[in-house]
Amino acid sequence: MTRGGWPPHNVVVFVDVHEVLAANDLEASGCLDGIQVLQQRPGRLVARVDTVTGPVVIKASAQPGAFVTEEAAIHRLAGHGLPVASVIGHRVGPPSYLVLTWTDGSSLTARSPARAQRTFGELLRRVHTIGAEPGRDDLSFPDNTTWDGWMTGWLNTALTWWSSVDPLGERRTRQAWDWFHRLAPLLANRGQDLILFDGRPEHILVRDDDIAGLIDVAELRTGDAAMDLGVLAVADPAILTEVLAGYRPSDDERDAFSRLVPFYTFLRAISSAVWHQSFGTADELTRALHRIASMDIPA
Repeated sequence: MTRGGWPPHNVVVFVDVHEVLAANDLEASGCLDGIQVLQQRPGRLVARVDTVTGPVVIKASAQPGAFVTEEAAIHRLAGHGLPVASVIGHRVGPPSYLVLTWTDGSSLTARSPARAQRTFGELLRRVHTIGAEPGRDDLSFPDNTTWDGWMTGWLNTALTWWSSVDPLGERRTRQAWDWFHRLAPLLANRGQDLILFDGRPEHILVRDDDIAGLIDVAELRTGDAAMDLGVLAVADPAILTEVLAGYRPSDDERDAFSRLVPFYTFLRAISSAVWHQSFGTADELTRALHRIASMDIPA
């Protein structure tokens, strides 16, 4: 028997949305269409739920502690006045869940109002200005390496995958390594910023001509500010013009960005294709591969 449209058709149930609502003094609106599944994969669910006091987002996982870092990131960004959702409830679990206020808006694109794009540039500058804090942030990277060491390993994994699926991958792999080695001295001095890391345009919501909020900020971490710009440019390179106008980089920053952002865009584009191979559709993977093939690798 279902209550208020829960569970929706084809949703594997490991958490009861109505129990989550009740535990946080919320009540579903009663509309059968009031629960919208936004994302589902094994052991993971994200849904928008209409309640009598307004819509909320429920993120649930079969794993314990799945949202500890996201809750911490939200509180940290909010403490610096950045527009993020409010945390209504959090359970470590298992199953774990996070209940957030709903942020209404559309994804940031190069077609968004210029004011919104520039405002995001200003907000991104504020995130990067927070800086990584010793004792609070993990200042090391996977495998306890340095930032440039992490990028070496990441690129190796990405190019190995790419050469296995793209007939031209092997030749362009050599070009990519030459490119990386030219950037190595610059990369050796990067990685001390606080960055969104997963600040894709769909995680930046626009309403009217302003930024409504930043969502899905769980990946907030130490890194290179230029990486955030590279992530933005994977699907929509034209977005950088107005975003940088709002960011207002110094001459030194602009020089570093001009060299590093194309590389990070290339790296994250391959990572996006890998993700689509596992979780996306065949069409999405094809588009991702075409995007990589169209990118210039500097000689």
